[in-house]
Amino acid sequence: MKKILVIIATAAAMLMVSCSSKDSSITIGGSSEIDSLSYALGSNIAYMLKYNLGDLDVNSDQVVKGINDFARGKNAFTPEEAGQILQSYFMSPRDSVAFRSEAHRDSISYALGVDQGNGLEEARVPVQTKWFGQAMDDVKAGASAFGEGQDAERATMRIMQNWFMVEAPKAFLKESEDFLANIEKDKKWQKTESGLLYQIVEEGDAEVRAVNVTDKVKVHYKGLNMKGEQFDSSYDRGEPAEFPLNAVIKGWSEGVMLIGQGGKIKMWLHPDLAYGSQQMSPEIGPNAALYFEVELLEVMPDISIETEATEEAVEE
Repeated sequence: MKKILVIIATAAAMLMVSCSSKDSSITIGGSSEIDSLSYALGSNIAYMLKYNLGDLDVNSDQVVKGINDFARGKNAFTPEEAGQILQSYFMSPRDSVAFRSEAHRDSISYALGVDQGNGLEEARVPVQTKWFGQAMDDVKAGASAFGEGQDAERATMRIMQNWFMVEAPKAFLKESEDFLANIEKDKKWQKTESGLLYQIVEEGDAEVRAVNVTDKVKVHYKGLNMKGEQFDSSYDRGEPAEFPLNAVIKGWSEGVMLIGQGGKIKMWLHPDLAYGSQQMSPEIGPNAALYFEVELLEVMPDISIETEATEEAVEE
């Protein structure tokens, strides 16, 4: 029987859904109608336990409680602590008794819930915990709302693959484009033909510019996502960055070429000008619009191009 090994924490990111006391993709409870994605996610965890951990009899109520508590910001311990608890448990040799006591079973189950809750939020997956927990119980009992045996497993995989590979990137792209459309309404922002939104804070030296993508630049910069979370900063590292413009994302290169040495620019990049559908980090999901502020400290032209141009002129 084919194993299902999808790891939720590294799945594609997607649209955030408002819920409970903090911004979370997790809905406490659920609707009366089955939510297929939530049911598939719960089924996936149950299959993972069944095939990889000897059908470990975790307490699904405590797993769901851990997810709910994490969504509310009331988890009993941090995701890091949950990870340490789980690592210690699964890496330690165990005899035929999986848990020392019912309290130990609940503790491991709760840690699993906190860990999964953290993974779901990092991946920004909208999940209704009612159906997540129901699926775990159903699979454990040898039943599934998706059918029997391999049919249920294939349905689980199909629903998850469709969400993470099709629906989530599509939803996130729409969110990014709606966000950028609102930014564009502010007349302070200009837009290039490629869709780059920018504000030039300082023009810099008009005579010293990067004109070729092979030109090197030395810059100070910082990057943020749409939520204002910083994902990179040369300022924080205390050292400017240096690289050729063809070694960075397309929109970044285009923006830097709009200013001269000593200039500064702010810019919003459409996903097509950034990392596209790639998940780069918890802060940079698929089809994410990104913000950058860049100070162009120095331009180092590609001398080889100038040399070739001179040689061609001499030959003519």
